[in-house]
Amino acid sequence: MPQVTIIVTQRERFSLSQVSLDSLLADYRDYPFELIYIDGNSPQPVKHYLEHQAATHSWMRLIRRERYLRSNEARNLALPLVQHTDYVVFLDNDVVVQPGWLRSLVTAAEQEQAAIAAPLILQGYPHADALEIHVAGITTKFHPRRWGQRWFEQKQLMSGVSLAQAEPQLRRTVVDAVEFHCLMVRWDRLQQVQLDERFDSLASHTDLSFQVAALGGQHILEPASRVIFLNPELVPQFDATDLPFYRFKWSEGYTAQNFAHAVRKWGLAANDPSIGSIWRWVIKNRQIPARLSVSDNSLEHRLLRLCGDRRCPGWLRMAIEGWVLRQTFPAAGLRAEGLEANSSELISV
Repeated sequence: MPQVTIIVTQRERFSLSQVSLDSLLADYRDYPFELIYIDGNSPQPVKHYLEHQAATHSWMRLIRRERYLRSNEARNLALPLVQHTDYVVFLDNDVVVQPGWLRSLVTAAEQEQAAIAAPLILQGYPHADALEIHVAGITTKFHPRRWGQRWFEQKQLMSGVSLAQAEPQLRRTVVDAVEFHCLMVRWDRLQQVQLDERFDSLASHTDLSFQVAALGGQHILEPASRVIFLNPELVPQFDATDLPFYRFKWSEGYTAQNFAHAVRKWGLAANDPSIGSIWRWVIKNRQIPARLSVSDNSLEHRLLRLCGDRRCPGWLRMAIEGWVLRQTFPAAGLRAEGLEANSSELISV
């Protein structure tokens, strides 16, 4: 049986760590694995919970840093600790795995000799009847421009389509790229590439896929393996201790650095329309906790709409969003119904 090491890193919130890890622990017996968990300055209740789990399970190793970590920085902290494995799974801490997910993923990778295998990534509440697809693999195209530059186009396959509607069409498929919410890489391939720490959640998966493809590695989607991304648009769970990390991950300054690095490294034109499109998504995503905290037509609501325009200077947008959160974010946080009780039970262990 191929050996698997799972590396869990923190995407954008801490408050979902428990429900995510709980699902992983529950499926351990179906396909045992080694677990390396990288904790970047989580709040005390989460820290204590993770320490308890690491002390309980001999196959779990916990590495903590007293500062927030970018995604690839956290992954690179874990890689030197990987030993005697055939595959490495990268998993974000806001993903709930479904029973049998890992066995199905390994089986597909072995049968297809794939360099990277990804599960079907769903989104919504874990026990909801009506889940939808977040991404079923990615297609990538480059469009030539003048002076040897190019425009970049990616499409998330079946994104937003209900699972019930998509189910008859789902097949194991070769894709161009997959996302870091959950993906599995052959260890020998992973040792041939570099997780570029200048990229964070915006472009890290694309950069990895480019490197693996350049080595002749194939990417596959295995829909028999399923995980659920607790997308903040659909599962708006936020504690007050999530906010500094959330804004750190999606800050204007770091977003600009991500795009500038992509332009240089991938030979993109600076006016690539995909950059503006993704930046608008970043603003919308970063404003989720603020938008959910304000009343319609309030001053704060109007300010958020005003600074949501890309023409608003980034420093001013960040300042306005920070002010709105200080004025309106509930002291008890924003609770996602159906997750709170489970999370509280785990923290109290």
